[in-house]
Amino acid sequence: MAFLSENGLCGAFGTGLRSRRGVLVLLCLILAGAPANATEPATGSEDVPGESAAGVALDRIIETPLSVRESRERAQRAVNELSRDIQDLKQTVVTLNKDLRVLEEDLLFPANTRFHVFVSLNVGEYFRLEGVELRLDNQVVSTYLYSAEERQALAKGGKHQLYLGNLSPGQHTLSAFFVGQGPNGREYKRGSSLRFTKEQGPKFVELAVADSEARQQPEFMVREW
Repeated sequence: MAFLSENGLCGAFGTGLRSRRGVLVLLCLILAGAPANATEPATGSEDVPGESAAGVALDRIIETPLSVRESRERAQRAVNELSRDIQDLKQTVVTLNKDLRVLEEDLLFPANTRFHVFVSLNVGEYFRLEGVELRLDNQVVSTYLYSAEERQALAKGGKHQLYLGNLSPGQHTLSAFFVGQGPNGREYKRGSSLRFTKEQGPKFVELAVADSEARQQPEFMVREW
């Protein structure tokens, strides 16, 4: 019985040993069949060859002195072209304004009744013009004060259109009163009148101020064109 018990114990021991060997063999087979990179952690993203190549190519693109100069030249040409376009546009606007002003004058002041009054200045020593008051048929139609820049322009031969209006044909009287500084800086006021006949068509009158060397004082004249 002891022998049987011993055999029984040995049999049980042997059965358990074989079971353990089977488990070990199974684990070895599982480990041998697993992928080599199974133990590597997943990164969650993969590198794209095209993007890497584009990034490298972009890093290799640099600006050279030649490319910078060409860029500046192109920019300068664009600015020059834009400036020319702006100047052309300004000139077009100026021409358009002149045409509109002429058209407005033709509409508001027909040629048959148009009446112009201009101021001319040829002084410098005996009189400095400051202002003019203009009366037509004893009614004030215009007053004007002159700046230093306007006086300089008149002294260079320019003419200032003091008045533009409509005037019916017939007899009329024009009076001009000039205010300024005379010799030695004294206040000077002088008037001059003209009686004229307005006919069909435009009429031009000039208020002329000039130094008189012989009299050493300014002269004021109202004359027709």
